[in-house]
Amino acid sequence: MKKIVSWLKNLIKHQLFNIRRGFVTLFFLLVFVPLLITIIYGWPFFLERFSTYSYFEIFALKVLAIMFIYFIVFLTLLILIEISFRFLYFLINRERYIPQKRAKSKNLYAKPHPYVPYVNRPNFKIRGNVIPSYPLNKGKFTHSKLTTNSMGFANGPNGDRDVFIDKPEHVYRINCLGASTTGNYISEGNKNYSYPLELEKLLNEACSREVEVNNFGLGGYNSADILVRFILEIVETNPDMIIIYHAHNDISSYLTPDFKHDYSHSKINLGENYWKFEIGEKIPFLPFQFTNFILEKWFPIGVRNSLLDFVSKGKTNLNIDPKQGLEVYRRNLEYLIEICKNRDIKVLLSTYAHFLYNDIRDSKLHKKLREIIHKENEIMRDLSKLHKLTIVDNANLIPAEEKYFLDSLHFTPEGMKLLAKNIAKSLKSYIN
Repeated sequence: MKKIVSWLKNLIKHQLFNIRRGFVTLFFLLVFVPLLITIIYGWPFFLERFSTYSYFEIFALKVLAIMFIYFIVFLTLLILIEISFRFLYFLINRERYIPQKRAKSKNLYAKPHPYVPYVNRPNFKIRGNVIPSYPLNKGKFTHSKLTTNSMGFANGPNGDRDVFIDKPEHVYRINCLGASTTGNYISEGNKNYSYPLELEKLLNEACSREVEVNNFGLGGYNSADILVRFILEIVETNPDMIIIYHAHNDISSYLTPDFKHDYSHSKINLGENYWKFEIGEKIPFLPFQFTNFILEKWFPIGVRNSLLDFVSKGKTNLNIDPKQGLEVYRRNLEYLIEICKNRDIKVLLSTYAHFLYNDIRDSKLHKKLREIIHKENEIMRDLSKLHKLTIVDNANLIPAEEKYFLDSLHFTPEGMKLLAKNIAKSLKSYIN
């Protein structure tokens, strides 16, 4: 049964999720097939029943008859496809399909950038109080209502805290680099949580000097994106220290064929697909769920759900050796470290926690991801030895328990607090 479900998933993804192939497939199913059935079966059946009537000789009536047969066949096929879709969706996902609102281009918090696939819009209000679609701890938390700062990052309690280049002398500035596991905000009740927020609280309670911990994480970024943003912008904020908590997001590039060291084989700029947001918002919701489902795959339903799909290209292959990609991951991190050393910026590294929870324990994909994340963590450990840097082994310090995770990577508030606590223990001596 699992093999059949897997085969169906792959078939649907291949044939329908691509706009060109999907349009051709739908045209074949909903236009050509009904026409073929009408010609081969419907019209002869109609002739057999009504050809003896004299009024049937009128040409216009023949045309109307053909159109009527075609409409009946088309509608029958549409209903059969709809019933099949709802059954298969429930069979595969164990839940009923609910169409989601499509994103409006004016509400998108991401925008194209010349040197990285995308950045967040500066001073942009991000809608909160939305229940996340994470598989663990469902319904317990919401996405935080935030406003990005002038650099487009969510920083501080409400996201809008700016990082001023003229840093006061008495302040010890720490910039946290990473992707969504750093940049993520989660709300419980009316309180916002992120790991840099929790770290700042702990350090200001424990240290004699004022500590400012800034969140420079952005969801979906890989090590190349982090490196570019650091060189062009983040380094100008003159941090005393950076913390690098990053892994996982480079893996899709490792496993995409025709590998390029700049990841151009697997990444494109958001600008290339931005038109899809503008078209998608103009398409109305249809009464058939399978059409809404397919349109969600062709056009974005929201940045959180669609962004990575619209800046990626190529198809990952789990059988590809990730060695070349891991070398690039190491190179990018080493460039960050060397730039910091040359500017007298301290660097703290962390290994990356991965939770193989019950529902994905037997997944070939997630076992592969875990295997590669383990290799990325080994690179972190090796770089810490080579450059004599402090490393916090969060991969081993954070227990593989559901209360700490929203999925295999992202943290609950409890997980954020524990991550911050583990890092804080290693930082007090630097600051004091």
